[in-house]
Amino acid sequence: MQPSLATLRAAPPRRIAVVALVVGLILAVVAAGSLVLAQRPGPAVAVASPTPTPRPTATPSPPPTPRPTATPAPSPTPTPAPSVVLGSDGRLTVLLLGSDYRPSKPGNRTDVIMVVSIDPTSGAVAAASIPRDTTNFPTSSRRVYAAKVNGLYQSLIGQMGQPKAAAEMKRIVGSAIGVEVDAYAVIGFEGVRRLVDAVGGVDVTLAKAVSDPYYWVTPRKRGVYFRAGTNHLDGQTALIFARTRKADNDFERARRQQLLVAGALDAVRTRGLENLPKLVRSATKWVKTDLPVTAAPALFEMFSKADLAGAHRIVFGPRTWATSTGGSSFALKLDAVRGWTAKWMAPVPSAAASSPPPGVTP
Repeated sequence: MQPSLATLRAAPPRRIAVVALVVGLILAVVAAGSLVLAQRPGPAVAVASPTPTPRPTATPSPPPTPRPTATPAPSPTPTPAPSVVLGSDGRLTVLLLGSDYRPSKPGNRTDVIMVVSIDPTSGAVAAASIPRDTTNFPTSSRRVYAAKVNGLYQSLIGQMGQPKAAAEMKRIVGSAIGVEVDAYAVIGFEGVRRLVDAVGGVDVTLAKAVSDPYYWVTPRKRGVYFRAGTNHLDGQTALIFARTRKADNDFERARRQQLLVAGALDAVRTRGLENLPKLVRSATKWVKTDLPVTAAPALFEMFSKADLAGAHRIVFGPRTWATSTGGSSFALKLDAVRGWTAKWMAPVPSAAASSPPPGVTP
């Protein structure tokens, strides 16, 4: 029997490096952790940072069968366990980071910074992308990260190490755009390629064709083309789809990455719950997240009901959502950004906490 959504509130907070359903959400989008790889011929191989092996968990013995009594006492009302997946706003909101980590070029710049939020009651989905060229990103009510935001995660890792840096990224991004971020997931270049292949590929549908004559596919082959309509992408072509930008710009590329998120999620749920163990084994090496692996079946139940066709998607670029700070750089218009998240990532009406999403905290 699949666990119900109540399982989300009872799952133990184990910091396991993968949840299969979250992999389905992110495996395509954070593929663009390779975006900063030079667009020139030459082999490039990326490997995600090593993931610690999870500690074994003892299997509890089943409770003894109670003996019947003539006048059984009423069962006490269970006390809800603290939520470790759903936030106090009643939503599941995940920060997706695409890292450019690889042994040949150490670092963890994140050219993909996306927040995906799901209302488990209605199935409504919202996704917001913060472009990599965003500058002066607020880290508190009094401070900003002046450089491009794709270097913030790497800077935090240098200060406090990876786990604390990821937790700080959740706080900073959530506080800046006005949402409660419940979890994070980070993946690198090679991981996406392998995970897309593990789910049998991803389907994306384009309103118009994408043609980039400058993209180096191999040291001898240059140029890529994706036709209008539905395209089936294996791991390698999914990486290319997430990286190509010469045909248009970074903002259109971010919108394509959001299409990959939806396609990846659809691929996972189409393959069914029985495929989750295989995905867990495949993704353990490539994904870092603080979501509990024990919640995977309940997450699958939630995402199976997600309204992907009606998802609300946004890229916070100029001029509506940001203003130029010179060259290709720009700063977010925080009031406008928070207005969007307040509309499409608002607390679920039935959530226990009814306070508004947080603003920038000290």
